[in-house]
Amino acid sequence: MGVLRAIGIAFLALLAVLLLLGFVGYLYYVNQLNQPKPQLVMNIPAGLYYKGPETTAIAGWYCIENINSSNYYSIQLNAWLDNGLRVQNTYGPSVSINGAWQPALVDNVWAQNANGTLVLLHANNPINDVINAPCAWLVIALKNGYAYFGYSLDGRSITWYDSYPVNATYITSTVPGLPLHTDYTGIVLAGASNGEQAQLGSGTLVYFALYYWNGTDWVPAPVGVNHGFQTGETVNNAWVYASNTCGGVVSWPNPVNNTQCPSPPSFKP
Repeated sequence: MGVLRAIGIAFLALLAVLLLLGFVGYLYYVNQLNQPKPQLVMNIPAGLYYKGPETTAIAGWYCIENINSSNYYSIQLNAWLDNGLRVQNTYGPSVSINGAWQPALVDNVWAQNANGTLVLLHANNPINDVINAPCAWLVIALKNGYAYFGYSLDGRSITWYDSYPVNATYITSTVPGLPLHTDYTGIVLAGASNGEQAQLGSGTLVYFALYYWNGTDWVPAPVGVNHGFQTGETVNNAWVYASNTCGGVVSWPNPVNNTQCPSPPSFKP
């Protein structure tokens, strides 16, 4: 009986170990399924969309390791406002202004009429060579009914280069009557201007990060891979990876799943 009892105890112990290993393996499998993966996007803007709460300011960081685009490009911070207006803060190394290509910052404010057509309410195109830097911040902030547009090269000081009355209170990630998180707010790589498509080639690698203002501090934003809607400019193809919080990366021709998320800005919106 003693031998049989010992065998039984050993069997139960082995069974317990096997069940534990199986459970651990199951948890690992589920975790792997839930891990974000690079996604191939085509004919849409390539980058991140904002999944955070309503906020009065967003700051989008980009860092260009390399862009191979045969017909130029833009980096766009886009925001949907709680009154339905859309605003953009855009950097382009070669933006078409009055028929001439030149480095510039561009901000736009759009309204949507009853039939869904976008109407341009405001556009400003200051030429500014100092922004011709590989890494920088683009910022949109709401205050006293105005939208303010700014940029920062170091995350410490900010230059506010334009403002426009929008009569809005919040930047939002939701659109009334549409599904939650409809990709109107975020930061993306896209075509240069006027609905153009950037033709990306081998060697493209651009890092993005997104922060929102919680009233007292900048907070890493929940993010996802953009699937459209943000802007009329697009890319022909790109791999996009989003880390779920703050960071993401756009690459071609190979997918990349490491991100860079800089320290939060120290300037105040």
